[in-house]
Amino acid sequence: MMLTPEGQAVVPQPAVPAEAVTIAMSCRVRLARNLAGERFPDWATERDRERVLGAVREALRKEAPELGMVPVAGVEARERDILCESHLISKELLERAAGGGMAVAQDGTVCVMVNEEDHLRIQGFAQGLDMQAAWRCADELDTRLERHLAYAWSPRLGYLTACPSNVGTGLRAGVMLHLLGLRLLGEIDPVVSALERMRLLVRGIGGEGSEAAGQIYQVSNMDTLGTDEAGIIRRVTRICSEVVRQEHNARVRLLQESPLVLVDCLARSLSVLQNARLLTTAEALEFLSSLRLGAAMGLCTRLKVSDVDALILMMQPGHLQKGLGAVMTSDERDEMRADFLSRKVARVKLKC
Repeated sequence: MMLTPEGQAVVPQPAVPAEAVTIAMSCRVRLARNLAGERFPDWATERDRERVLGAVREALRKEAPELGMVPVAGVEARERDILCESHLISKELLERAAGGGMAVAQDGTVCVMVNEEDHLRIQGFAQGLDMQAAWRCADELDTRLERHLAYAWSPRLGYLTACPSNVGTGLRAGVMLHLLGLRLLGEIDPVVSALERMRLLVRGIGGEGSEAAGQIYQVSNMDTLGTDEAGIIRRVTRICSEVVRQEHNARVRLLQESPLVLVDCLARSLSVLQNARLLTTAEALEFLSSLRLGAAMGLCTRLKVSDVDALILMMQPGHLQKGLGAVMTSDERDEMRADFLSRKVARVKLKC
């Protein structure tokens, strides 16, 4: 945590471009913490992990009883899928069910994972590029838990973590960006290469190892050592703000210089969504990505960006099955997804 002389956590916030609201979908700040004297989860026995889980549960009971700790093993499979699809917990946590736990705020602004790669992964979430809000959520809970938990910490290195890439601040700050305009102009690869040269991680919507389906990218810091929390958040916000500006400029140029490319992309996607009988998750995401671009540019009737964001979530396997109240096979989900989306966009028309 970083404190002012008055004892309040603070991170200076760079100016955020106005267009960020439709390009930066959300942001997250994650803090990796481990308990002193305990083995890292990968090297721990089940009894070790249960002991850590109990210590964190007790700390949460005292400092944040509204969260409540739930053992992963006790969560129904469909609910696990929903939490993963909402990016609140990771698949890695689900694979470590023994001794794994989670605590999620009702409003989705903060989440704690216990015994994933580290003993604690404290996450704060916010909309758009409001990294300050995400940081505040994670830092406040971290400070409260530290009153009851002795963290593994080195005066020379900082917070000690299972993976050396997280040692130091233990902080990972990331932004979810929708960059379809740059893709349509053929300019996304140089942007991704530039981000990687600046030592930023660029991943797909599913996190590590995933492709950028629907041209949705997660951009986060690579370095956690040799800097402080304020510097990391300020740098990620500043660079992502510049990417937002580039995407905004790409959308303007598409409209001015290549309107047929833009209209064709929107028309094809809307036609498929309104008429398809089978849609996989990946296919639906690609077409919804195009409609999201159209909604953001004011080119679709009866459709807002927030509507598309809701559809992107609701068409995923766990959410789809919960919404329809049925457990389905993959083929059945593809059929029901196509029917669900066709009804949702039936009245949408293009203005161009």
